[in-house]
Amino acid sequence: MQRPAPSDAQTVALLGHDLRATLSEVIGGLLLIERDLPPSAPRAHLARTQAASAAMALLLDSALALLGPTPIGPIPIGLHTEHLLNSLRLRWQTRATEQGITLDLLAEDLPADLPLDPAGIERILANLLNNALRHADAATITCHLQITPARQLQITVQDQGKGFDAATLARLSSPEAATSTPGAGLGLHIVRQIACDMGGQISAANHPAGGAQVVVLLPLAQPPAPQPAPAPAEPGPAEPGPLQGRRVLVAAANDSARQRLSGDLTSLGAQVSAAADGLKVLKHLTQARFDALLIDIDMPHTSAVEVIRHIRSQPGPLAHLPILAITADHSRAPDTALRAAGADAVLCTALARADTLCAALTQVLHRKPGVEPAMPQIEPAQFQDLLDMAGPKMAAELLDHLQKDLRAAKRALLSAAQGPDWLEVRRQTHVMIALAGTAGANLLHQLAQSMNALAHQPVPDNDSLQRLLPQTLEHLDMLINFIDHKSANPIQHFPQAPAQEQT
Repeated sequence: MQRPAPSDAQTVALLGHDLRATLSEVIGGLLLIERDLPPSAPRAHLARTQAASAAMALLLDSALALLGPTPIGPIPIGLHTEHLLNSLRLRWQTRATEQGITLDLLAEDLPADLPLDPAGIERILANLLNNALRHADAATITCHLQITPARQLQITVQDQGKGFDAATLARLSSPEAATSTPGAGLGLHIVRQIACDMGGQISAANHPAGGAQVVVLLPLAQPPAPQPAPAPAEPGPAEPGPLQGRRVLVAAANDSARQRLSGDLTSLGAQVSAAADGLKVLKHLTQARFDALLIDIDMPHTSAVEVIRHIRSQPGPLAHLPILAITADHSRAPDTALRAAGADAVLCTALARADTLCAALTQVLHRKPGVEPAMPQIEPAQFQDLLDMAGPKMAAELLDHLQKDLRAAKRALLSAAQGPDWLEVRRQTHVMIALAGTAGANLLHQLAQSMNALAHQPVPDNDSLQRLLPQTLEHLDMLINFIDHKSANPIQHFPQAPAQEQT
């Protein structure tokens, strides 16, 4: 497909935003209708429509990504297994029941997340199950998902219909025999193309017991191969560690984490003291001088944010103490509350080695006192592109609508989180996904997606919601403040025409 001209791409990008927002309203409206229906109403049809709408939104994002950078933002690669299985139950088991067919969905020992493209998996399953439902007659279809010993996701769809004819099997075995005619194996050719793009393969055959069977194998990311142990070095004078002579205070509530971090830093030459809670951190800082503080996000008694704010409010050198916040939770690595409180950096230590820790701490130690840590929340170029496409006359109106929609979403989300009202959480996070993607607020976009995926789980976890909520609101407030600042004088957002040279 020929890439459209830049002006066409911008037009499609804006159209894509409108379509995405409309889909969010469709999904949200269905949720509201479902909530108000009496128990006897056909809720399965609404659930199927919700799942199909979410799948359509995913495919739209994937299609727009082919056009290059758009206001929608990056397409995440990573599939929540429970969300996938729930979508299959809602969308395809309901449809099979309507046709008098039994759809058996089997899943064996799947991990919580799969490193695969959600849109690609959606298209593969949709084409395979569509084909099976067309040809299964009134019998049983089996959809089996499992991980092979070779770390592949194996998708097997088997029906009890008439099976493949010889011509279809011949076309599938020939890469050159692509077709664009519906009913001539087009769905299976689409599956084969997607599988090949994902590094996988497809096989089709007639099952000995009758019916058709299609198997798709998709490779998962391989774990790093173990490195051979280096040969023992000849004994010699010990080299000074990169943190030689540095006094570092390590604060972590977990004993094993505190011991591991202390051991890593000691091996790098640092002189380490340790504290198990926020009050002990403050006590240590009044009794001795330190070159840096490593503090876990989750601290008892006095939180990490409170500790950091207290340090930054002190007079003298203590206010400029280099602070590296640490967490074992990858999703909280870009924690803006800590950055706003004064942390110089936030490091995820779940997979961090000693050299990674050393590099992060060295960077913090060498920052210039008084320089605020960088906190990029908005992609400036993406936001400017949005304003440029709106034009000077419409920029103020665009910003005003964004502000109103963001503030309304914030109020509704806060209210929904009290229950929690999971249907309303899903509706408002759909709205936030569209708005954040439009404004280029990529971190807010990701947080809203995580909260939306949580709300779609069969039994959503309220504790996870309460952990995500403060970060999401923090990013939401930053976006609102950013737009407030931009709204003060929208004319300044547009480049001025260069002055002509005097001759």
